[in-house]
Amino acid sequence: MATDEVLRFRVCERHLHWAIAIPFKICYLTAVTLVLVYNPYPGRPFRDVFAWIHRLSGICLATLPPLMLFIHRREFGMHLRNVREAWSWRFDDLRWLLLMGPATFSKRVTLPDQGKFNAAEKINFIVVMSTYPLYIATGLGIWFLRPAYLSWMIHFSMATLATPLVLGHVFMATVNPDTRVGLKGMISGWVSREWARHHYRHWYDEHFGHHEHAVHAGAGVEAAPRALPVPALPVVSRPPVPALPVVSRPPVPALPVAARPPARTPPVTERPLVPAAAATAKPQAARPATILWPPDARTADPSFAS
Repeated sequence: MATDEVLRFRVCERHLHWAIAIPFKICYLTAVTLVLVYNPYPGRPFRDVFAWIHRLSGICLATLPPLMLFIHRREFGMHLRNVREAWSWRFDDLRWLLLMGPATFSKRVTLPDQGKFNAAEKINFIVVMSTYPLYIATGLGIWFLRPAYLSWMIHFSMATLATPLVLGHVFMATVNPDTRVGLKGMISGWVSREWARHHYRHWYDEHFGHHEHAVHAGAGVEAAPRALPVPALPVVSRPPVPALPVVSRPPVPALPVAARPPARTPPVTERPLVPAAAATAKPQAARPATILWPPDARTADPSFAS
């Protein structure tokens, strides 16, 4: 089952919208009262009350929007994206303006798909953004400069030209049954999913199309009651993995090779050469000595023993 509501406007957008809308509406109503009621008859009572309400609301118009931007300064990028969206025009925006009137009276007329803002809202956005500094400057000129005829003429002319936009914006936001549903989005931030898909299809597909596909793909799984738009996330590059230091192993010292003493060659004793005849001659046995007894004169001397 698809979720019933989607987030249309964030808190920073809603705060900035009401910081401009409320003081501007008070300025507009008090200016109409001063011009139509008190200018023909300046002596009527409570003129100063309406004049000071107009001035104080003008001060709020000059100070509250910058204050909201400062409070939500971390989401300043959201306002920049809205500005780019409002100033970006396509052919479908022109077709939407041409078919807006017929589509109001006939359901058979289909308006082209729109982004976050339709063509009428883009015009209102551009006019407010362009005239906002001029309102502040000419209002201060009327208050403090004398004579202030030029400032008054510019101030009055811009308010007169803004009248159709102001009335149309209020009518679409509070009276028209087909579009007043969107007022909830500027109060709580949430709007019907079907209404957002029908009126702002390009914006819806960009932020919630993937969620819808996931719901259809996983039918039977109950989803959360609300869906938040998925902001464009910055691409975070993973830090490179540092190369691990190569620890070189210390060389293994070579074990000292004990030098073996050279083998001692036993001396070769040369045998004396024996003559061949001597080698084959058989040794003669020694003849025993002949002892004569008793010795005689010839044999008395031992040297004569044979």
